[in-house]
Amino acid sequence: MIFRRVSPNAQFRALRLLSEGGRWELGMSPYSHGMRLRMGFTGRPPQVMDFCMGRDESLFPQVLVAVVKRLEHIEEDSEPETIDAAFPWAGTRPDLAVHLSQLIDPREDGSCK
Repeated sequence: MIFRRVSPNAQFRALRLLSEGGRWELGMSPYSHGMRLRMGFTGRPPQVMDFCMGRDESLFPQVLVAVVKRLEHIEEDSEPETIDAAFPWAGTRPDLAVHLSQLIDPREDGSCK
């Protein structure tokens, strides 16, 4: 999947990326406990991915790049389960403080080539 930057909206208030074919949205929104990185079908509330990135803004670019890199190898017409499989340690709203090294350093869990 390839993404391009588009204008933010209500679901992605800080950053919004749209997949090349327009099926998926990925982006960031601030919340009371920090920034969230979220993904979902275009035009719907993001329910496929929802990562809490906390408040340390210096980590946001690294996390975003790591997520986009894992998504590069996934076809746009894939189902949410395929995207979930790219992040095997992630459940609903995972805490990146626990899983940050696995996301940024793909050798930690071997799931990213």
